Amino acid sequence: MGMGLWVLLWLGYNTYLSYALDANYANTAANLVHAVRAFFPILAAWIAILIIFTRSKRLFPWIMGPLGLMLLYAITGLVSSATISIEPRDALYFGANYLAIVLVLLAIVLVEDPLPDVLIVLKFTWIVGTMITLSLLCAIPFLGAGPLVETEGGPVGPRAYGRNTQVLGMPWTRNTGFARYAAISALVALSGLMRKGKLHVRIIWGIVLAASLYSLVLANGRTETLAFVASLAVILGTERARRVVNFLIGAGAAILLGLRGFYSKFFLFITRTGHVDATLTGRTGLWEGGWRIFWESPWVGLGFQADRFYLGGEHMHNAFLHVLVQSGFLGGGAILIGISIVWYYLIKYFIFKQPDNKSLIPPEIPAVFLFVTLSSLTESTFAYFSAAWLLSAPIVAYVVALNRHLHKISAKAAQEQAQRIRLERRNSRDLKYPLSATPSTPAGGVPD
Repeated sequence: MGMGLWVLLWLGYNTYLSYALDANYANTAANLVHAVRAFFPILAAWIAILIIFTRSKRLFPWIMGPLGLMLLYAITGLVSSATISIEPRDALYFGANYLAIVLVLLAIVLVEDPLPDVLIVLKFTWIVGTMITLSLLCAIPFLGAGPLVETEGGPVGPRAYGRNTQVLGMPWTRNTGFARYAAISALVALSGLMRKGKLHVRIIWGIVLAASLYSLVLANGRTETLAFVASLAVILGTERARRVVNFLIGAGAAILLGLRGFYSKFFLFITRTGHVDATLTGRTGLWEGGWRIFWESPWVGLGFQADRFYLGGEHMHNAFLHVLVQSGFLGGGAILIGISIVWYYLIKYFIFKQPDNKSLIPPEIPAVFLFVTLSSLTESTFAYFSAAWLLSAPIVAYVVALNRHLHKISAKAAQEQAQRIRLERRNSRDLKYPLSATPSTPAGGVPD
């Protein structure tokens, strides 16, 4: 059920309400498909609501946490979309898509033990991301020069998907989107490669890792590359036995790369021109504009897609500011608190070790969430219905489910301990005063 609903969410990605509202949308098969699938996330939300009603007795504890804060963000944004936005129809559509993600996650976790289900959904969506990465990479030779742009800083020549184009009637991915898919699939593949397992499985992980790393370099997504490098430390430092060796190898590789002149080339790769752009490709100007329009409605925001509607069609390129603009202090502050709580749980349970010296959380989970969080500084990852959020939102449900699972175990252990103590006290009292030798109590009230 969880995978089925998540498939509906993915099928509704990269389409728009305008396809369905176009009077001529049925003239082509591609437009008809895009028009129909535009409503798939809303269908998933409707099914999730029905499931939530059947499991409503379990709902309250789950909304008193990060998932409830995400829900507050979505609802507040929908209210401002309907009452304040200058484009309420489109704002409500994108807000409903975002709400669908939250409702589907709530529908999945409202069972006795949701951890296995959430983990399956999480692995499934990463498989989808990996398939998209490999598909985009394999499609390049067949697309000719369409998606390729010459760049001075690209170490392998042209930058992939560097220009806007359309395929089958829908917008093609940008280079940053390609880099995002590649980075996440590379982190997941590296974690799988480092696990002990069968040889053929590790060979598959190795192939996926190599293809994903090549895709990341080919895409030349600067924020994604830097976030990926930072996230590598999470995976390399996972096992205490290998930690020192991994970092020594990394330090040695860093020195050798410096001797080969790698860092000057890497600087050119990141800047593309050899000069630091203080505007971050114009992003600082967009942030100033976003901060300005935020104060037009600081408490509940301006609704979903407010950056597009109020900044001349521009994208905000910062998730932290984007959520405030869309949902104000009330909703935007709620989701930022929710993200902070998730990070608290991630740090707590990733660092805390089990008796066998293994972490309670697989390393790819904090690595991917770190990647998405760092990317949020220059991209609006978790602020709207995006591929990055579809790839990482189940992490929120998984971490919250893990926290509740461990609390249940602790409560059960404490209850059993209390029962053992009561039983020991009762046995001790029975040994002291056997039933056959119960002390008599005279009229004075003092036992003989």
